[in-house]
Amino acid sequence: MSVASSYTFPCIKFQNYPSYSTNPTLLTIRNSQAEGPIRRPIAPSPPKPSNISPPIITTTAPTKPVAVTTSEGKNVITLEFQRQKAKELQGYFRQKKLEEANQGPFFGFIAKNEISNGRWAMFGFAVGMLTEYATGSDFVDQLRILLSNFGILDFE
Repeated sequence: MSVASSYTFPCIKFQNYPSYSTNPTLLTIRNSQAEGPIRRPIAPSPPKPSNISPPIITTTAPTKPVAVTTSEGKNVITLEFQRQKAKELQGYFRQKKLEEANQGPFFGFIAKNEISNGRWAMFGFAVGMLTEYATGSDFVDQLRILLSNFGILDFE
């Protein structure tokens, strides 16, 4: 059992000598389970409703959601209308994504291939720069070493 979670030590006090001052300050560390004035107060309970009206029960069928209603001279879009439009948009974008995936060439100058090509080029450039930093030989010397080690060209 740690000292901080012990019920026998409600707080620990010690003196602190800050570097900017010669006067010591008294620091107190309190246990979270200790009783005392620093504990947070309990939140007040919510007020009880004074006038409770019985629920209104309708027997008519629900109507189609209205797009725009007028309230106090302002046009208000209902929540149900927003939900309906959001579902329609989700279906539209899902269908569009399927259409894009099924059409077009796999090879060639298309956006997906160009993005991956650019990422590999950036990675290769970063590796070349790190190798130059580590070995002290520039990029051209690295190519010469590579080609001579593989036996493709002899530069001597």
